[in-house]
Amino acid sequence: MRILLAQGHSAEAKATIALLGETGGIVDHVRTGRDALMYLQTYEYDIVVLDRSLADGDGGDALRRFRAQGFNTPVLMLVDYTSGRSRAQALRAGADDLLSKPYDAEEFTARVEAVVRRRNGFARSVLRVGPLEIDMASREVRIDDQPLAVTRKEYAILELMALRKGRVIPKQNFLDHLYTGLDGPETRVIDVFICNLRKKLSNWGFGNLIDTVRGHGYIMRDLSDVPAEIVPIPRVAALPAPLRVAV
Repeated sequence: MRILLAQGHSAEAKATIALLGETGGIVDHVRTGRDALMYLQTYEYDIVVLDRSLADGDGGDALRRFRAQGFNTPVLMLVDYTSGRSRAQALRAGADDLLSKPYDAEEFTARVEAVVRRRNGFARSVLRVGPLEIDMASREVRIDDQPLAVTRKEYAILELMALRKGRVIPKQNFLDHLYTGLDGPETRVIDVFICNLRKKLSNWGFGNLIDTVRGHGYIMRDLSDVPAEIVPIPRVAALPAPLRVAV
């Protein structure tokens, strides 16, 4: 996962980043709603963890700006109020879930995972694509209930592709979810990761779960109900180049 954390207090943010690191996600931290908006314009995030207390104002105001500008990225909002009316207002402003501070660490990470998977159509922490099972809680991968040994980055790729099942993912998006900053490797490294994953899946007879869309990226298809040898490969329309805004 790639996670945007908007939290005004540096000490709180340090602790939050440590917790989010346990999910295996890449975390970008900003202190203001303005910077959060700039990052949303630059990267595709799986979730925004938004504190009510930001360096430039109230997180609820920032949330309303996100939604007004058309950003539908799921938001888990950290709040310090217990009023039912205030919580209802935050949900109606566009928050997908709320968590009151101080919070339990395990509940926090579980809520992050739950918001992400529900937004992508998965009700449970185990993402299933055909015979492939990706456990977001334990970070384990299985095929037909048998463990599949993968590296940390291979797991991150499979999780990303499962969450975006049926969608073409450009190579740059893979890089954004695997590396921080602008000094990551070239996109060719993604081809290497995909090649290694296909070999591991092919050992089980499921190498065709991951398909190449030439010139655009890769896609994971759900083959659970279709014999592998007759799965049709649909034509994919040309995609516009992703807009990247310098921060």
